[in-house]
Amino acid sequence: MQSDLREPKVEGASCHSGYFASTIQEAARQIETGLESMRAAVSESLEDGKMTTGRILKRSRFAVENGIDETTHTIKRHPLSSLAIALAVGATVGFLSFRLAKK
Repeated sequence: MQSDLREPKVEGASCHSGYFASTIQEAARQIETGLESMRAAVSESLEDGKMTTGRILKRSRFAVENGIDETTHTIKRHPLSSLAIALAVGATVGFLSFRLAKK
C-alpha cells in the first residue's frame, strides 16, 4: 500500500519533508502513549469498580442475614404479638385485594 505522503516535486521542498515526517512520527508516538495511559486508567477504574461491587454485595448479604436473625429472635421472644401482626397484615392485604378485584 502506498503512502499518501509522497515527496513533493517542488524545488527546495525536500529539506522540509524530513522535518514533517519526523514531526508526524513524533505526534503518532505521543498519541499512542496517550492511548496506552488512557487504556491503563480505564482498566484500573474497572478493577476498582469490581472490588467495590464485591464489598457492597458482601455487606448487603450480611445486613440481610442480620435482619433475618433479628426477626427470628423477635418472633421467638414475642410469639403472640407476631401472630397478631401477621393476622392484621394478612387481613389488610386480603381486604384490599378483594376491593381492587371488584373495580
